Amino acid sequence: MSAPRTPFGIEAASHYLPSRVSVEDWARAHGVPDETLQVLHDNGMRYFHHAGEATVEQLASRALDTLFEQHAIDPASVDLLVYVHSLPSSMPAPPSSLPARLATTFGLRQARSFALTGQNCASLLAALRVMRSLFLAEPQLNRVLLVSADRACGERYREVGAFSFESDGACALLLSRHHPFNRPLAFAGHVDGRHHGGFRRPQARTHEYRALYGLVAHRLISRTAQASQLALEDFRHLLPVNLDRHVFERLAASLHMPVDWVFTANIAEHGHVMCCDVVINLLDLWDRHALDARENLLFFMSGNNGSFATMALGNCQSFHEGRPMNK
Repeated sequence: MSAPRTPFGIEAASHYLPSRVSVEDWARAHGVPDETLQVLHDNGMRYFHHAGEATVEQLASRALDTLFEQHAIDPASVDLLVYVHSLPSSMPAPPSSLPARLATTFGLRQARSFALTGQNCASLLAALRVMRSLFLAEPQLNRVLLVSADRACGERYREVGAFSFESDGACALLLSRHHPFNRPLAFAGHVDGRHHGGFRRPQARTHEYRALYGLVAHRLISRTAQASQLALEDFRHLLPVNLDRHVFERLAASLHMPVDWVFTANIAEHGHVMCCDVVINLLDLWDRHALDARENLLFFMSGNNGSFATMALGNCQSFHEGRPMNK
């Protein structure tokens, strides 16, 4: 059975990751108990990326620099720039407009610009879902840049109960109406408003969130595969948010899939780079494994505010395959 058509493909992607820091060194410097550090290590977290004094605008600009340099993008061909972020602190206060500044910096004279957020670390997949509707509604829309950047609100918020470890970083995607590869087949989402408090919710809510996490993930992933008119076995890998690796080992078992079907090999290297896990994991997967041409991939992301999102990507091909690179 053929998968449904979709109005755009992901033509190119890039990321920028600042200096890598050892979780152990960070824990020693901030008085984290040895027991907590051991749990972090057991959960697969060894390193993270620290932006130092760099701003989110500088992080986003570095990701866009790489995208433009590596893929020879003509700024005049871009119709829209969308800035996506997880944290409220990753957007300057009005009247400043970070999307407009980025569009100006990169010479996108024909492009509109705006920002999308609200789903925490699931916001990038949510933005791709919105872009599907926008491509359908506006036939003149041909190329869209999505750029995402976040940095932790402070060192006290990096370690999230040993469940994840927050990294700083940025990524960028180029969406093209006419690109035949890496085309989204289906999306799904779930928001539980009881967890709107995020870091500040009561401890009982945190326990509830983690207890139900695997069930929500199982349901969304299964629903997304079904909407794609494909079986789980037709997807080469699931690329999840970079959290506690044990969560995804249990998830693979509940879906009756092998453990290595879930790509978690880079959690130790990067930690959780908020929205950007989507792009980082895709690029890392292609760097590590030679996939058969035209394979399908599943993505799963979640936010600390009770937001969850999934995407099925079909007819996948490396962004570098068959494309000369600018040096």
